[in-house]
This record gives sequence, C-alpha cells and structure tokens, in this order.
Amino acid sequence: MRKKSVGRLLGALCLAGSFVFAATAPASASPPRWSMTVTNLPSTVGTGSAMGYRVTISNAGPSNISQLFLVTKTQQSPAYVVTSQGTCAAPGAGPLACTFGALNARKSLTVVVAYAAPFTDTADAGDPVFQANSNGLTFSDGGSSHGDTLTDPHEKGTLTSSSHDFAGGFALTNAGVGTDDHLGDSNKQATSVTPPAADLVVTAEDGPSVSFACKNICSKAFGEWSRINVGNGQTFGTFFPVTLLVRASDTPSLSQIKLAHVLDNGTTVQLNQCTSVLQNCIVVTPVGANVKITAYVDQNGGIRGIR
Repeated sequence: MRKKSVGRLLGALCLAGSFVFAATAPASASPPRWSMTVTNLPSTVGTGSAMGYRVTISNAGPSNISQLFLVTKTQQSPAYVVTSQGTCAAPGAGPLACTFGALNARKSLTVVVAYAAPFTDTADAGDPVFQANSNGLTFSDGGSSHGDTLTDPHEKGTLTSSSHDFAGGFALTNAGVGTDDHLGDSNKQATSVTPPAADLVVTAEDGPSVSFACKNICSKAFGEWSRINVGNGQTFGTFFPVTLLVRASDTPSLSQIKLAHVLDNGTTVQLNQCTSVLQNCIVVTPVGANVKITAYVDQNGGIRGIR
C-alpha cells in the first residue's frame, strides 16, 4: 500500500508541474490590427488634370509591424510623392515603391502621391489600387501570395468632369486653373484661381448647380456663385487671387461692385474694392464686353458678386 501511495503521489506532482509549466509559458504575439484609408485629392478633377491621393496606414496594435511597404497595381510612375516615414522611389522612376521600415503599435504614417492624367494601365481609370504589405513584393511578382497584405476596401477611382463649369484637380505647379471663359447665354460666368503654392488640390467651379446660403448682404446679388477649393479646406498665411469674369450687361456700375465670400465655416464676409493692400478685397477691371473681378483671399468657399 505504501508503494502504491508513493507512486500516486509522484504522479500527481508531475501532473501539477506540467500545469505550472503550461500556465507560465509565453503566449504567441497577436497580429497587429492595421488599417488603410485612401482619400482622393480631390474626388473629381477636370479633364486632363492630375489626380492626387492621401494614403494613411494605422497600426492599432498590440504588436509592432517590423517591415512595411507600399505598392500599387498601376505601373504608371507618380508625378509627385511625399511620405511622413521612410522613403519612396523618386517621381518618374517607375511604379510607386515605398519602404517604411517598422510601424510601431498605435502609430500611423501618411503618403501623398499624385499622377498626371490619364491612367493608361488600370481597369478602373483613376484608381491606382494601393496595397501595403510586409514582404516588399509588387503586384507583378506575386505581392499578394506571401506575407500580410492590406488594402482599403472602400478605395474608389477619381471621377473626371468635362463640364465647362468645372476645372482643376491636384495642381503639380502653381499655375492658375479656370472654367470656360467664353461667356454667353449658356455660360454667364467664368472662375479662375491661382494657388499660393504647388502640389495642392486646386479646383474652381461655377454655374447654376453651385449655391451657398447667404442672406442680408446677398439680397442684391448678381452673376452666379463660384466655388473655390485650394488645399482641401486649409487656410493660408498668404493671399491668392480668385478671378470672376462676368458679362458687363449682368453687373451694376463698376464702382458699386462688391463680393460676398462665404467661408467654409459658414461665415459670410463682404469684400470691398481695394485701396492699397491686396488682402480680403477686390480689384474691378473692364475687359471688352465683360467685367473682371479679382478677389485676394486666404480661405476657400463660395464667392458671388453683390452691389
């Protein structure tokens, strides 16, 4: 009996030891919870304008991603690329290829990339199809066959507008963009904007489909509303020109012309004719049968003539 009791005791102790070992063994690391968001810059561009995209990759943890890369399905070379972490191949050097190194838990990185239109090698025009991965492979050499890959399931192609009332896209230079300036009964106003810098979203739009809420100072409005978007809503530390071209027959006398500027935050300000400094004011010039009204502003929004 004593022999059997000793044997049972030793067996119980060994079994308990195995439980202790299992309980204290290190657990395997959990895969990182990462996500990608692709934002079109802007969502619509005029015919022939460049298309921009902001790619944000976030690692919510709990683990670090030791190596991270970004590629595209399109083989078209970017015309512009800048990253907040790591390096990307220079514009014109081939398809987008970014190497970020490690992306630590609870950290994010951003890449802004732009392409000169049109895309020539993608099924969905205007959609580069961005893919992050942990192996550095590209779409053409089987980038999705090994390692972890990540895409934005909501990524959409950039739309293209051929309307004479819309112009612009991602501006690769600081040259101005403008809507059709051949005025007539079907095109009563033209809008142009010159950005303060290159590599920004720059669009101009006018026509009957553009409207803004404006009371009081807009009770004696003339012409049409114009919408400007420079830098996707950012406010600048410098003033840039926005020009409205309106038929003279549709305007009051030159000395009476003012502009209403509805800012992105909904505030409406009145722009009077400049006296000296070209800031938040307008310059009015007759141009043949038309009137050119140039506003110097530092914010986006809607602009319309008032008297």
